[in-house]
Amino acid sequence: MSKQNFIGVEHHAVKDAAEAIRLCGEALVAKGYTDESFIAGCIEREAEYPTGLPSVVPVAIPHCQCDGIKESSICVLRLTEPVKFYRMDDASEHVETKLVFNLAIRGADAQLSFLQKLMAFVMDEEKVRTCETGSVEEMLQFVRENLL
Repeated sequence: MSKQNFIGVEHHAVKDAAEAIRLCGEALVAKGYTDESFIAGCIEREAEYPTGLPSVVPVAIPHCQCDGIKESSICVLRLTEPVKFYRMDDASEHVETKLVFNLAIRGADAQLSFLQKLMAFVMDEEKVRTCETGSVEEMLQFVRENLL
């Protein structure tokens, strides 16, 4: 994917995964990158196919394919208090995550390609820990540099 937009959101705490996804989705809608159907699509997909990743630093990667994606974009949500996302490899278990990468990627092939890059990124403890520190702008710059 040659062009994508990045948004960073920092929030103290959310009550659940759906609220975390909604925060990301609202930021993407506000920038005009998606419409409201994207938020509903991600929440519905998360309920059926959870995206919590039990890496050294647990993260969640909610996403969906829908017509509501206007421009490929990513919202990175950094929480001060962890939120529970069910695991992608075992939906009966969950992870407590403070980092959520909400992907709005146009096209199934582009989404798969970006997911592969992102999976390698989040499996690197040093890279994910870097996302937990500094300003939101610094975090986004680091993510951009490592994923584009």
